[in-house]
Amino acid sequence: MTMDDAVGGPAVRLTEVQDRIGILTMNRPERRNALNGALVGALDVAVKQMAADPEVKVVVLTGAAPDGASGGFCSGGDVKDPSGAGMELAVPEGALDGDLSRHDTHAAMLLHLMPKPTIAMIGGPAIGAGLSLAGACDLRYASHDAVFSAGFAPNGLSGDYGGTIFWTRILGTGGARELYLCNERLTASQAHARGMVHAVVPAAELRDHTLAVARRIAAIPGPVLARIKANLNEAEDDPDRRRFLFAHEATNQIEVARLARERVAQRANRDGVAR
Repeated sequence: MTMDDAVGGPAVRLTEVQDRIGILTMNRPERRNALNGALVGALDVAVKQMAADPEVKVVVLTGAAPDGASGGFCSGGDVKDPSGAGMELAVPEGALDGDLSRHDTHAAMLLHLMPKPTIAMIGGPAIGAGLSLAGACDLRYASHDAVFSAGFAPNGLSGDYGGTIFWTRILGTGGARELYLCNERLTASQAHARGMVHAVVPAAELRDHTLAVARRIAAIPGPVLARIKANLNEAEDDPDRRRFLFAHEATNQIEVARLARERVAQRANRDGVAR
């Protein structure tokens, strides 16, 4: 069953494939799937829809490539596009107060917390918020074309979308600090060596490899999958820390919107366009 354009127009394509695997494809390939207000809102709704769909047992997150295939991922927040100035509209009500009831339903945290295994299929850049989305998923598979970077510091930002939580858990405190402070641009092989992805395969094989893993997981009864994931999440959960970081990241998302507005204004002044 195909549900293209079911959420927020074409920003996110929803496709439910056979064997009860749902695929979410971020669909701004011309901007390497950079997040603007429309894509953030559509992604939040799409992830909620997949989490609630009883026919879906495993969720795969990916991004569209320029040719329309699932060969990309997400290059982070869009601070160059005029619509990036709408990013603050995607900040949930109550976020600045650390309201976890709102926090736990935004896309990244829901990918992490939903009672279904989630898999990132990374065929392009996973940078900034895209890196956070990859870290939110339970498993990550990449093509040789994938690249990884925190990417926040050059834009005067500290991190968003739960990335500091996810990557500290995945890499340990030393690895996460190196990732965010040194801001290296890592190849897929380098990311694999650090334990950031579970396997690296040729681009032409990424989809088949990822879906083969998803099918193997989907063969397990749903209640068992839900209990396994709950056990894993409960073993590492720290609500107070999540609450603090959520409020901080909401502020950061507002800052992304401010940067976008500034860059639009600078471009207009440079081009001699009155605003």
